[in-house]
Amino acid sequence: MSGAKLVRTEVSIGCLVSGYFPEPVTVQWNSGAISSGIRTFPALLDSSSGHYTLTSQLTIPTSTWESEKFQCNVTHAATGFTANKDIEHSPAKPAVVPEVRLLHSSCDPRHATIELLCIISSFYPSRVTIEWLVGGQPGLLSSVTAPPRKDAHGYTFSTTSTVNVSKEDWQAGNTYHCQVFHEATQTKLKSKAKICEDNTDCPSAGISVRIMPPTAKDLYINRDPTLTCVVENLENADGLKVTWSRANSGPVSPGLLEVKEELNGKYTATSSLPVTTWLQGEEFTCKVEYPGLTAPITKTIAKTTGNIKAPKVFLFSPHNEEIRARPPMLTLTCLVTGFTPKEVSIQWLKNNNAMPEDHHVNTPVMKDKSNNSHFIYSKLTIPFSDWNSGIPFTCIVYHEALPMKFTQRTVEKTQEVTVSTMNDYSDEKEEELDRLWRTIFIFFVLFLLSVCYSATITLFKVKWLFSTVMLLKKQSLGPDYKNVSQRVD
Repeated sequence: MSGAKLVRTEVSIGCLVSGYFPEPVTVQWNSGAISSGIRTFPALLDSSSGHYTLTSQLTIPTSTWESEKFQCNVTHAATGFTANKDIEHSPAKPAVVPEVRLLHSSCDPRHATIELLCIISSFYPSRVTIEWLVGGQPGLLSSVTAPPRKDAHGYTFSTTSTVNVSKEDWQAGNTYHCQVFHEATQTKLKSKAKICEDNTDCPSAGISVRIMPPTAKDLYINRDPTLTCVVENLENADGLKVTWSRANSGPVSPGLLEVKEELNGKYTATSSLPVTTWLQGEEFTCKVEYPGLTAPITKTIAKTTGNIKAPKVFLFSPHNEEIRARPPMLTLTCLVTGFTPKEVSIQWLKNNNAMPEDHHVNTPVMKDKSNNSHFIYSKLTIPFSDWNSGIPFTCIVYHEALPMKFTQRTVEKTQEVTVSTMNDYSDEKEEELDRLWRTIFIFFVLFLLSVCYSATITLFKVKWLFSTVMLLKKQSLGPDYKNVSQRVD
């Protein structure tokens, strides 16, 4: 049954009949005494259950609603079922905005978790939506919410919602929000809790600014290099100003400033700047102004110069013990090592199709002190069924020291044997290709020389043969009578 809804001078009430089979059902109001103002909607079939649902709506004057009683009468002839439901009448009450408070349990070291209790009280009507956030991100906590209960005094309702968080996450300084949306009043309220509110020793740091250079993939593959100025540990974004400048004359066209709330309740702002002269070594500057700073924070960046070294790439298939356990997911690991400078990009392919970036996890680029180069690991989690069916997976690495700016490794399972192939454009491979091209060039030159020599010999032979033929032709014509005549005279 639905409650009453006031629309000017009329009230609409409804009767919902669900979960029946077969058709039809008969719906009457006040045992058939009411025949006008009734609108019965066609029955709908639920394909998953095979049952029908039907709704009947009655519209009546407000004065009639306030003075009379109404009953919905349902009859299902196929099963002999009958039901009579009274529509409760209650005077309209003004909506009341809820009050929200968020409390947490004690930090007793004997307890492994911290319980957060969100109290939502004194609201009307009873429909509310409760969502828990870690920083600004929803969906990270599992909550238990009690049904709204009517308060002892008045007509309002109250309820509670609880979550448990680990002591490690709590002590890390994460900020937890209980967010409540009250549909009737269209209000959204949020209360927060974090360890720093009760612990004066909670560490806090000032804002930090850094510039991220273009990725190797954006530089050499996408051809869209972008600098990113990152401003971290902000209390809020009010009054924040980020400006870019460049060493050479010319315009700068940064994108819109983006602000994101982190798990610890702080905010991070990013400003991106497309750059076309990065490879030429031009210098770019990001200046940050923020309330409370005694002076703007300025960071400058340019492409590093010096020795470059191409990475070596090793792609590891799932371990045999992992495969024998037949888990739902398996792990592929791509090791990229021995490269300089540290800017590198990694991309994964599944059956030669690019996979989303959030499907793999990269470690930070780390420095190898033994040879002053860098290395990084990339971990890809794949379904066991994909591996078992022999689908190939490829790890592509982009780096400026590679001759083609990228190299790749592919691994797959074939007849219980792991097959690994590679497309490596390393320095050794480049030297081998150079030697091959030199050999081909020398062969081509020798071939041309032999053709020219053969053509010259052939030409001389043809000329000699032609001269001989002409000489023989003259001799076959007989004596020279002109000379004989001159001697007779």
